[in-house]
Amino acid sequence: MELDEAESAEVVSATLADLVDAITARESAPDDQGRPTFTSTSPGWWLEDRTFGGMVVAQALSAAVQTVGSELEIHSLHGYFLRPTRAGSTTTHVVEPVRDGRSFSTRAVTSVVGGRETFRMTCSFHAPEGGDDYQLPMGPGLPSPRDVEGFEAPSPFDIRELGATERREDGTYLSTRRCWFRTREPLPDEPALHACVLAYFSDMTGAAFRPLSLGTWGTHTDASLDHAVWFHRPWRADAWSIFDVQALVNAGGRATVRATMHGEDGSLHLSMAQELLVRELDDPLVLEAPQPGRAGGRGRNVHADRGDG
Repeated sequence: MELDEAESAEVVSATLADLVDAITARESAPDDQGRPTFTSTSPGWWLEDRTFGGMVVAQALSAAVQTVGSELEIHSLHGYFLRPTRAGSTTTHVVEPVRDGRSFSTRAVTSVVGGRETFRMTCSFHAPEGGDDYQLPMGPGLPSPRDVEGFEAPSPFDIRELGATERREDGTYLSTRRCWFRTREPLPDEPALHACVLAYFSDMTGAAFRPLSLGTWGTHTDASLDHAVWFHRPWRADAWSIFDVQALVNAGGRATVRATMHGEDGSLHLSMAQELLVRELDDPLVLEAPQPGRAGGRGRNVHADRGDG
């Protein structure tokens, strides 16, 4: 049984250059049907020898963005985790050009390791155009990231943790994780790369999916089942964003969360939704509490066959 590890996604012995290199899918020869094909290698940064789900998503997106014109912007992706990706393994990403229209292009990505499908994603790209401008604001009373203590670690991200909101009288929370984040160093002016890095971070939900046991570790195991991201506006991953996660429901051994990312200027630039399998351990493990400023960052390890094995 896997451990619900609270910190391994955030505190990894890697530089930003390492992250960019790991995310980037490299083009290889087309498959026997002539479809564009790419490969990537998963680093060994996480516990249990399994790759963090955000890395799986980002690598598949990296493959897809290379098959559309630079004038198109990613606006949504929807993926299912089918099997775990082992650290050090090479993943082959086969991209299916589903449709190319005048304003939208759609791609389907199948990720395969050792002949077995591990992840399946559909994503859509849109040519920029104007329109009405409306959005929900960021949460009230948030401090500036400059007023929140960070932490030094061999991590690609500078993260300023705010924690959950106060528990309400009915036992619920408005938000179960809030943090400011950006990459520790500037990234190149490549919009697709920034989108991939933001997609990676969108899976760093911490323990936000289980509100009844926030702040406790070693009591549960979990696995991502699916992951959806909507990119509302182009945004730089090296600029500050507030990542606000809200747990919607725990029922039937599953949890559903949603999250938003606002920039310092208040722009809502990304939304995420995810469902997870959550199981309580029969024999809880004894773990040290996360250090201040590091709580909630978690490298989720995907169960084989979506937790059924």
